[in-house]
Amino acid sequence: MNTAKKYVACAALAICLLAPQSVASASFTDTVGTVAQVAAAVKASISISTLSPEVEATLEEFASPSSSDLTGPSTYGSCDPYNSEALALAPKACFFGNLHGSKTIVLVGDSNVGNWVPALSIGLAKTAYRLAVFAFSGCGLANIRYASSWGSLYQRCRQWHAHVPAAIRNLHPVAVLAAAGDAGSTYSTSTWANGVKSVFVDSTRGSPSTKRILMGVSPFFYDSAVTCLTAHPDPQDCSLTYTPGSAYYEALLRDRVIAKTSSATLIPTKQFFCFGNVCSPIIANTLVYSDTDHVTIAFSSFISKGITSAVLAAVK
Repeated sequence: MNTAKKYVACAALAICLLAPQSVASASFTDTVGTVAQVAAAVKASISISTLSPEVEATLEEFASPSSSDLTGPSTYGSCDPYNSEALALAPKACFFGNLHGSKTIVLVGDSNVGNWVPALSIGLAKTAYRLAVFAFSGCGLANIRYASSWGSLYQRCRQWHAHVPAAIRNLHPVAVLAAAGDAGSTYSTSTWANGVKSVFVDSTRGSPSTKRILMGVSPFFYDSAVTCLTAHPDPQDCSLTYTPGSAYYEALLRDRVIAKTSSATLIPTKQFFCFGNVCSPIIANTLVYSDTDHVTIAFSSFISKGITSAVLAAVK
């Protein structure tokens, strides 16, 4: 698939995804892989030794000023409190999937929420579910007191955590799906787990039937995938090795503790990115990451069926 062309086709995805009739789903339908195709592509990814012309074109695309439109966080830009104190004080959701769905799944967290928005927007478009996204770039998922090193941003983060549970409850969701990067590694596992539990408890208060789901952390690289691939002709020079003791290995262990502490269903995601102990930055001739941990819209779309089926299984 020519990923560069697919990016251009929906460069303003925040608008596309919010448009009536679920325009994004139509735009990205032909980039969605079957479960078998995804598994085969992940397996084959560890043998890729050169960059295809399509991937090289994608890397050039990421060098342009509009490259921020090519990754997940761009999808919820109009609802992100990062540059809006008003949205921190009165959080609003961006809606995806079946915009007229009778049931609502809430997706909440930091910028890594964007890793799953394209996948779920496509996957839920023809179901009874709409996806309501509450995401704050730079604000950790856990409701804990963050360091003030970013000044007003973390004051805004505290404000958002104080108000987003009520905004979620007002939608009466059938499930709250939480997602984050590996920010938890900065804190003790218990501190982070209890902070995530607080989000689940406050968001589902008064609704014991609302399902709690934790999206497992996706691989995070030590260097920007785009920067590394631009400098190295062999993609394996930029792969992440997953082994006991590595940062990603430890993050997956923390996921188990977080899910158990919150009484949440954990959805592992490693299988969509890694084969054996190798996680490649190129899968199915598609750039997986735009930087160290934000998934490209094209790759999120490609794994839509697997992500969506896992979420719906947890919901039901």
